[in-house]
Amino acid sequence: MNFLKPITLTLCLIITTIIMAQNFEGTIEFTKKNHYDETKYIYYVTSSMVRIDELKKDGTVSGTMLIDLKTKKVTAINHDRKLHMNIKSKPSVKDLSKCETFKTSEKKKILGYNCVKWTVTNKDMKTKAEYWVIDNGNYFFFKSLLSALNRKDKEALFFMQIPENAGFFPIVGKTTGLDGKLKSKLETTKMTKKKIDANKFKIPTGYKEFKS
Repeated sequence: MNFLKPITLTLCLIITTIIMAQNFEGTIEFTKKNHYDETKYIYYVTSSMVRIDELKKDGTVSGTMLIDLKTKKVTAINHDRKLHMNIKSKPSVKDLSKCETFKTSEKKKILGYNCVKWTVTNKDMKTKAEYWVIDNGNYFFFKSLLSALNRKDKEALFFMQIPENAGFFPIVGKTTGLDGKLKSKLETTKMTKKKIDANKFKIPTGYKEFKS
């Protein structure tokens, strides 16, 4: 009889429980900038759900996405029209096999977090992405979020090419041309660890389903 199997299983369960208990829960506020515009967003994060609010210039919410990280169900909500609908997005078909990923030795503190710089370069796409990543791997929601959304922007696509990205969160991410000229930038402005009310992930009463 192999007495190590039940011991190994118990240790795995304990380790998994500890990791899940340390998962980030709270809010993350960030801005997205490009040549033409700047938009503010808020993530509401739990271990199984994420809500993304897009804010208007006056700070009110213009649109919301509810993402179930387990089922990958994505629901979009239009607050002005009081409508909601399920969103189905296919993965990108871009060839990203020639991306070169590198974890640098550069470190600095951002918003009080110890961060290290990762880079991804794709010469065929004439693009380089830089990420300042929190050097603490308890942000497992983020990879699941990108997978559920199937985002097509290069910040997301390039980050997903990093082999060791599970559990890590880029507090700042930007893409540039190979000439160094900025294309777009995502920058976290505030992170708050707190319990998120389950009502945040419910469709508001009175909203109707939109079917295309």
